[in-house]
Amino acid sequence: MTRPKLGLIGIIHEEANQDFWGTMERIAAIGYEGIEGGAKLLEGDAKANVARFRSLGLQVATHSVSKDLLADGKELDRIIREAHLMETKDVTLWWAPADSRDQLLRDAELYNAAGARLAAEGLRFCYHNHAHEFRNTFNGVYALDILAEHTDPKAVYFRLDVAWITLGGADPAHILRKMAGRVPAVHLKDVYGTDEIGKWTALGTGVVDIRGSIEAAREIGAEWMTVEQDQLRHLSGLDTAWFSYMYLKESELI
Repeated sequence: MTRPKLGLIGIIHEEANQDFWGTMERIAAIGYEGIEGGAKLLEGDAKANVARFRSLGLQVATHSVSKDLLADGKELDRIIREAHLMETKDVTLWWAPADSRDQLLRDAELYNAAGARLAAEGLRFCYHNHAHEFRNTFNGVYALDILAEHTDPKAVYFRLDVAWITLGGADPAHILRKMAGRVPAVHLKDVYGTDEIGKWTALGTGVVDIRGSIEAAREIGAEWMTVEQDQLRHLSGLDTAWFSYMYLKESELI
């Protein structure tokens, strides 16, 4: 059983825009080990920025790509160069539709091709889910399962978000175990209600099975667990990051 590294995404966006390096120092001091999305490091002297970032004990857990860029060879080459500059091995697609089985099969071909191109460069292509990959079923099969079945396990991986799985009506721990071997990272996120989208809250203050999800993430060998909250609730970004970390620490989950 592995100990995943703990990352952060989104929560401290406002603070990072105002004082990037000061904010990075603060999250490292809390205990975070990296962030997802390091485009800020590409501004100016990227190599020096990455070296400074790593000196804080932080890593870039993944670079980002949009679906429309996956079929563009020149744009994909740019993404590959940037990922190497950031010293990350993952490239993640954050959102895609799941409107029909035919569309999913076409997308699977695109992901296989892009994933193979990235794999040839020592990178991993990851797909990040939302609720619709579970709410949308075709002949009783989750959209996410169709993508998993029709993509190459050596070329396409999944960055699974436990709150979106919950909002989709599925059990995150079960889904994580079912996808074992293809989940290098898990997004830890909580909601205080599932009757509507948007009831985001700090870890441990909602209804998502965070403990069960972390136990499953450890079992399947996830390398990263990333704390996320799509919108802040009552706390500031840094306070939310601190509170969520302390919940995990106090609950002996990290």
